[in-house]
Order: sequence, then structure tokens, then C-alpha cells
Amino acid sequence: MSFALMLFFVSSTASEQSVSEDTLAAGHALRWSMRGLPLFKKEAARLRAVRCFRAGMSAPGSAEDQSQCALRSAELLNAGGLREAARRDLVAGVALAGGEWSARCALNLGELCLEEGRGAEALSALFSVTDSAGLTRLLERAAVLSGEAFAAIGESTTAVQLWRSVAEDGVMPSHRFDAFECWGQHLLALGDLEGAVGVLSQCRFTLEHLALELTATGRALRELLRKSSLARSIQREVTSRYAESRRLESG
Repeated sequence: MSFALMLFFVSSTASEQSVSEDTLAAGHALRWSMRGLPLFKKEAARLRAVRCFRAGMSAPGSAEDQSQCALRSAELLNAGGLREAARRDLVAGVALAGGEWSARCALNLGELCLEEGRGAEALSALFSVTDSAGLTRLLERAAVLSGEAFAAIGESTTAVQLWRSVAEDGVMPSHRFDAFECWGQHLLALGDLEGAVGVLSQCRFTLEHLALELTATGRALRELLRKSSLARSIQREVTSRYAESRRLESG
């Protein structure tokens, strides 16, 4: 008997656990078993884990456990290239209204829609995070993604307002950084180089004291600032404009 199945049968004997909680534990064990397997065995294990998580979505238990099952199934499906199946599970997870995990399903659904250029659908999913989640880190992430969705449908002013709000007044440093990056990249895409440079300067000035902290958060923020895609984009734009001006002068 495999470790995953053994865990399932052992956990199912615990009367204090719900069926969805048992199934969630078994699904995690199956997902763990994928590590180090050759490709064909890994994909077979992936499908077994997905079936297990999907069973947990409708098994007796809390909406929280059921929506976590939906999220884990969708993550495995998306990683395996089955995006449409992942979308269906995320939609089901959002509908379960399972607090934090349902909100996480909505965030992942919003990201998936944005990757496919479906800004309006992304907004619809992300609005449910605002309605159902009381966790600041999820709300701020939803606001940053909502800004991207508004930008995708041409609502530039609303997008900038959302990013600016998180960047200047947010609680989570990583989300504040993401908001600055999105804000600056958006300005750069509109041809506003000076505005983008101003956002980058504000980002560094605003987050510098947090990045200097000798904590895990400080270290992570220092790495984000060091790898800033906005800084690289600005540098490329400056180089491009300089090369173009030289070409015009010589021509």
C-alpha cells in the first residue's frame, strides 16, 4: 500500500475529522509523492491527486476545507497545462465561499484571467475577494491585480488609483513593491518616461527603511528592489531614446 493511501485510511478513522479534511490530507500526500518521479509516473500521480482533491470539494465537511481542495486541484491542473480544467475548479472554489481559501481561489482565478487577457472576468473574480476576505494581505493583492485588470480594459485612472493606494498606504511590503512596479510600468507603456522614473524614485525612498531591516521581510524586499523590472525597463527605454536621438542627429 502506498504512503498516500495509508495516510488516507489512517486519517479516515479519526472521528473528529471531516471527510473533506481527510481527503485534503490524502491529496497532499499524493502531491508530495510526485517529487522525483519520472515524467509519466509524475503525471499519473498528478491525476490521482487531482481526483482526490476534487472528491474533497463535494465531500461532507467545512466550506474552508472544500475550497482549499478546489485550490490545490486547480494548482496541479494549471501546472500540468490543463488551464480550462483549472479555471473550472477555481470557479467552484470561489462559489464555496470558504473564507480565506475561497478568496485565494478568486485571486488565482483573477491571475489566470489576466494571463489570458480577460480583464473583465478577472475583475469579476477579484471583486469577490473584497466582499469575502478580511485578510489584509489578500485584499492588497486583490487590489494590485484589480489595477492590472482595469488597465487591461482601458480604465487607466482607476488602475493608477488602486496601485497608488496600495503603494503609499499598504501594509504588506511585497504588495507595496508590486503596486509601485505596476504603476511605473503602466506609465512607461503610455510613454511617460519621466513619470515612471518618478514612481521608481518614490518606491525606493518609501521602502528603503523597510529594506534595511535585518529580518526575513527586509531581505526579501532588498532582493525585490535589486531585481526591479521597472528599473530595467526604464534603462532600456532611456537607451532606446538615446540611440534614436543619435540616429536622427547623424541622419
